[in-house]
Amino acid sequence: MTKLTRYLNILQYLLLAVTLVFAGLYYFGGEVVGAAHTTPIYTDSFLNWGKLLVIITAGISLIFEVLHLIFNPKNAIRTLISIGIIFVIVFVAFGMSDATPMNLIGYEGSDNVPSMLTMAGTFLYTTYLLFGIAFTAILYTELSRLFK
Repeated sequence: MTKLTRYLNILQYLLLAVTLVFAGLYYFGGEVVGAAHTTPIYTDSFLNWGKLLVIITAGISLIFEVLHLIFNPKNAIRTLISIGIIFVIVFVAFGMSDATPMNLIGYEGSDNVPSMLTMAGTFLYTTYLLFGIAFTAILYTELSRLFK
């Protein structure tokens, strides 16, 4: 085991521990008094931790992809095609999203507007499409192995 692997394992367990602390606070930390629905106190902290993890992951992925392009310029076409496919998937998801404000009883927040609803719909449909693509790829791989 190299030093880098050991450090990455330690970092992985630290991130898991922090996530478990936030999950514990979310589930067992109490509820907001006077809320229309059951609302845990630490919802914002839990969501902000998730956002931070997504941002860090996306940043690291982009940095390493740019470094890969710099050190392996011959593979640039394949990388650009992959990025183009992701843009097409997001564009299709954007087209599928709906901006109609919802009728939410007891909600007085400012997020029930077309721009936020379109963004949320785009994220959800992108997730669904990527999950479907991954599931189909796994299914195809396993079935093609059976017939070889």
